[in-house]
Amino acid sequence: MVDATKLNDLRNKIDAIDTQLLDLLRSRANVIEEVRAVKGKQRIYIRPGREASMLRVLLKQPSGHLPKGLIHRLWREMIGAFTLQEGMMNVAIPMQEGEEGFWDIARDHFGSFTPMQSFSGAISALRAVLSETHQLAALPFPREGDSEGNIWWRLLLAEQDAIPNVFYAFPFDGVSGNARNTEHQGLVIGAIPPEATGQDHSILVLEWQNNIDKKAVDVLLSNLLFPKAAHVFVPAGKEPACSWVELDGFVERGDAALAAWYQQHRHQLLRHKIIGAYPVPG
Repeated sequence: MVDATKLNDLRNKIDAIDTQLLDLLRSRANVIEEVRAVKGKQRIYIRPGREASMLRVLLKQPSGHLPKGLIHRLWREMIGAFTLQEGMMNVAIPMQEGEEGFWDIARDHFGSFTPMQSFSGAISALRAVLSETHQLAALPFPREGDSEGNIWWRLLLAEQDAIPNVFYAFPFDGVSGNARNTEHQGLVIGAIPPEATGQDHSILVLEWQNNIDKKAVDVLLSNLLFPKAAHVFVPAGKEPACSWVELDGFVERGDAALAAWYQQHRHQLLRHKIIGAYPVPG
């Protein structure tokens, strides 16, 4: 038989905790207002390194009886809402048939209230950021066999000093929740410099001179001084062959060792650029 008195006491405890949570959220919002005043007017109020470091700390805490994924989900929702509190933000999302799950994980990352607009493909979404109609784009990680129309990262080679940058990856905790395709992973691109966090991947994009193959490229990449976390190679078609190379660590565009490697292989390279970096989970 249910102990009605005890059950009522427990429900009262839950109500009291909910009130405390609400009070804490109000306090957090008040501090955000103070932060906004100190920062002054900015184009985008995002600190990717701080977000990653904060979430790493939270995700390492004992979770007790909290359901898996709840901590990350709650904080991503708060981060999105409080970022909007500081200033406007809208996100371009590529939507193609069979890729609806990408919208799901992007919404989970940016929060339920962040304005998001769908575009016909990744390049169209990136162009929305380049033309400054949108502050951010959420774009898929490159995959072997991507069509030319999905190789959005080549577009960032057009101008050596051009922004935007890659500065974040999602889902940060690796949990896709109830997304319609749980294999999706995305990158966030915008006019925000990436921040070193001590656990990062940097992205090097290379465009090759000749009709080179992946085996030959792997040989050339083997004498890079940075450990490679991933390599996606696109063979020559209408465009020259190109490579997406993830380097383990935070590598800046002016890195001397990388510049020496460019010089060593200048006869094989057409263009090259570090297009950003993103924190990896701790």
